[in-house]
Amino acid sequence: MQSSTATSLPALLSSFITPLVSLLAVYHTDIPSDSMKPSYGPSSLSLCSYLATTVITVHSLHHVLARKAARDRSVIEPSFGLDEETSGVIQGLGANSMNEVVLELEHRRKSGRGVKEWYVLANDNSSNDIRRRLCLLEDFPGYTTVSIVSEVAADASLSTFELGLTDKQRRDREGVVLPYFDAQKGSNEGGRILYDMGSEDDFDEEEDEI
Repeated sequence: MQSSTATSLPALLSSFITPLVSLLAVYHTDIPSDSMKPSYGPSSLSLCSYLATTVITVHSLHHVLARKAARDRSVIEPSFGLDEETSGVIQGLGANSMNEVVLELEHRRKSGRGVKEWYVLANDNSSNDIRRRLCLLEDFPGYTTVSIVSEVAADASLSTFELGLTDKQRRDREGVVLPYFDAQKGSNEGGRILYDMGSEDDFDEEEDEI
């Protein structure tokens, strides 16, 4: 399927699909396609994703945690595999883990409404029940634990700016008195701004008279 040209792919799939046939296809994104696609047309992967009713994309748990750690720190997400554009690199570091994998599920109903969820599939041979080995990504302990996420981002560069506040800075901020607006009761008097001066304010009566 990957070797087929993008223009002939819809006709190829249409010859297989009937009301009584369900087609299951596997597309390896780590293997670059040798077929030449027109510059004005979509790729074979885009066509398969468009025609499919259910798309399951497999991700490395290590890569998902690394991208989440980058988003939490508001930095650019790292690239892995062929997206690194590094000579000789097919898979990024951490992609060979056999413990858990992340499944990105996208299902399109007949009404046109889509459902998209992220799951974690554990490689537990002791249990034959798939429901015990599958959980939502947001419920996975390693996805929400700060210590694991910070461990993934330990090698990333740190910011030179301190964005947090100390206890003293929080107390000083709470003690700041700001001007407030006091509405007058009269209908034509409008409003005025009242300011309570503190001992730290520098006020000169002579300059105020000028």
